[in-house]
Amino acid sequence: MSKTRCRWPHSRKGDELSPSSNVDTCRRLVAAFNEGGAEAVLEFFADDVEVYDPDMPGDGTYRGREQLAQVLEQLLSGNEEAFVRDFEVLPVGDRVVALTHTYMRGEGGGPEIELRDAHTMTFRDGKVVYWRLYLDRDEALSDAGLDPAMVGRGERPGGPG
Repeated sequence: MSKTRCRWPHSRKGDELSPSSNVDTCRRLVAAFNEGGAEAVLEFFADDVEVYDPDMPGDGTYRGREQLAQVLEQLLSGNEEAFVRDFEVLPVGDRVVALTHTYMRGEGGGPEIELRDAHTMTFRDGKVVYWRLYLDRDEALSDAGLDPAMVGRGERPGGPG
C-alpha cells in the first residue's frame, strides 16, 4: 500500500453526524482515509465488495478487498499527499452519494491537483458492498435518482458551510 500522507479536512458548520448509519459510515470512512490513508479504509468494505471506476484499466470492475486495495493503490500512486478537503453526503435508500473535494500533491514536489468528483456507495450490514466513482457529479446524482439542479454546490443541507 502507498505511504501517501493524508489529513482531516477543516470542519464546517453542519458537520454533525447524521442519524443515518450509512451517512455516518461514509463520514467515518472519509475520516479514516484522511487520518490513515488507503489501508485505513479497507475495514469499511465488505469482503465481496464490487468497485466500478470507468476510468480505470480494463472494464473498470474490481471485486473483493484485495482488488479494492489495488484500486486504491492505483488511484494514489505518485502522490506524496492526498486528502479529502471537504465533502457532502446525501442519503438515498441503502446507498449514499458523496460529493468530494480532494487534494493531491505529487511526489517530490510534483503537481498539485484539486478534484471535485462524486462517489456512490451501496451498503449491506454496515459495510460498503458497491462503490462507483464518478468524475461528473451530475452523473452520480442522476444515477442515484437525484436531480442535480436541486443539490446545492458547496453547501450542506441546512445552508452554506
